[in-house]
Formats: sequence, C-alpha cells, structure tokens
Amino acid sequence: MPRIVLLATGGTISSRESAAGGSRASDSAAQLMATLRARSTVDLITEIKIETQDIAVENSFNFTFADLARIEAASRNILRRDDVDGVVITHGTDTMEETLALLALTHDDVRPVVFTGAQRSLDHTDSDGPRNLRDALAVAASPASRSHGVLLVFGEEIHAAIPLRKTHTSLMQPFQSPRGGALGRVVDGKPQYFNEPRKKPALDEIAWNLREPRVEMILSYPGADGALIRSALEAGASGLIVLGTGAGNPGSAMVEAIREAVRAGVVVGLATRTLGGSVAPIYRGGGAIDALEAGAVGLGDLPGTQARVLLALILSAYPRDQARERLEQWVHSAN
Repeated sequence: MPRIVLLATGGTISSRESAAGGSRASDSAAQLMATLRARSTVDLITEIKIETQDIAVENSFNFTFADLARIEAASRNILRRDDVDGVVITHGTDTMEETLALLALTHDDVRPVVFTGAQRSLDHTDSDGPRNLRDALAVAASPASRSHGVLLVFGEEIHAAIPLRKTHTSLMQPFQSPRGGALGRVVDGKPQYFNEPRKKPALDEIAWNLREPRVEMILSYPGADGALIRSALEAGASGLIVLGTGAGNPGSAMVEAIREAVRAGVVVGLATRTLGGSVAPIYRGGGAIDALEAGAVGLGDLPGTQARVLLALILSAYPRDQARERLEQWVHSAN
C-alpha cells in the first residue's frame, strides 16, 4: 500500500466563510482528509496510507519567499524517508505557480510531488476541493507518476510544474501550460498519461537562501519610461524580471533603463507579458533585440512569476558576476 504525506498550506481548498464575511483559510490537513472521506464516492483513499502535516493555514496571496522556502524544506525532509512514495501539497491558486517553480527547480527525486487546490471554498455546496485532493492523492500514489517530477493536478488534468500559469480567476480549470498542454488526465480516479515527462532541469545542488535577494518584476506598457526599473535599483534590487509586450518588446525607454541596470551589476531577465509564446529577437527600435543587446537574458516561454523564483534562487547562491551566466545556462538547458 503506497504511503503519501499530505502537506497543507491553506488556500481556497481549506477556506470557509468567516464571521466577518468573505472566505479565508481555516482547515488543517487532517480536516481536509475528514471532509474528503465524508464526501468521496470512491473508495480510493482507503487504498493509500496518508499522513498529514500542516505548514500554514493561509491564503497564498499573503505568502513571502520565506513561506515558499518552508514548503520546499518540508517536502525535501519528507522525501528523505524511504517509506514515503510521494507528497501532495494543498496550496492557494493565486501564487501556486511560484511555489511549483521553486520545488521543480530544487526537486531531484524520482518520487512525485503533486500540488492541488480549489477554486471554490470548502463550505461551498459545489466545492471542487475534495475531488482535486482525491485526484492528487491518486496521482502521487501511482507508479506511473514516478520520474515526472513536480506536478499540478487540477480539474482532472495533470500538468508539469514549469512552465505553468494561472490564466483565469474563476474557471474550474484555471491553469494552462504555454507548451504542449497537459501531461495527462485523471479518469475514474486513476491517472492516464498521454505525454512524456516534461521535467525542466533542476538547478545543481546550491546553498540557496531566498530571504536574501530582492528580485522585482516590472511590466512594460504604453508610456513606460523606465522609472519603475530605476526605483527598483534604488530599493536595492539585485535582479529584475522585465515583462515585455508581445515577444518581449519593452520599448525604447525601458531598454535604456535595462542598460543602466545591467551596468549597475543587476541581473535582468526578459519575459513576455502575454499568456503564451516565447521571447523572440524580432524587433529593433525598443524591441527584444535591443533589450537583449543591452544585457537582458531572454527567458523563452518561462512565465515571469516563475522566472522571478529562478533568478532569486540563482542570485542567492552565486555572485552577481556569475548569476547572469548561470541564468543563461538554465534557459539554454530548459529549451
């Protein structure tokens, strides 16, 4: 019988209506399992040994890098045990893509780490949380999930952790991968994979500390003049993720600010603000070609939210003069 450890961090999947009105995270991992057992119409969970642990009971829009690091540390410690077959992490959807990225970038075990959550709170008459949790446990317990790395199970779909974006506020399946769609589906409580593993390379073992680097994310838009980049430099940023329009086109004023940042020793990654596609050197006159020549590192189709985690990890482990090269190496190996 497979043994799975359920790590609960809060989020909508654990939320109930508060006395003041509005939902907020409230239920522990043990309470989530009690609700699942009460509502489940499938006897699957009796076929899995499930342990529960609590990391936080919080909505993920309040998470900091320190919270993400605690989740990663807890998962890593669990996987030091030989008797564990996988980990399931319940998490709020708002910042799930960042925590997915952190674990995917540091996870080097063949056993799966599976994230899930919900779009409707636990006390909603039609909450999707119990079904998503049941599916996530099934995926984590399945031998077919080994070597797939860190996964998201949501809305009966199985997705690779990177690249992944939350693209809708309220749909029952709010996540999309900009590359190749889902890896598989959960059908009648059993995972069915129709794509090969899409694990992105984990970083080499590094002594990282996410509490140290300040990495800001700056959006390009009509009239963006680089003031926000300069403000980030004044605030002590050691890294920047610039979200260019289209295929990563920041505009001429932003390109000049990128050049200033690079000269100041700040590592700049260039992503796109669109929901699909990659950064591409197509345009001059303020386009991606100019931004890359100014010293930014093109990030392919990696979402800016996940790129920020990647850059923060690298900056926490390497001097700035090496960090840019390490970032380029990861992007090259991932593509």
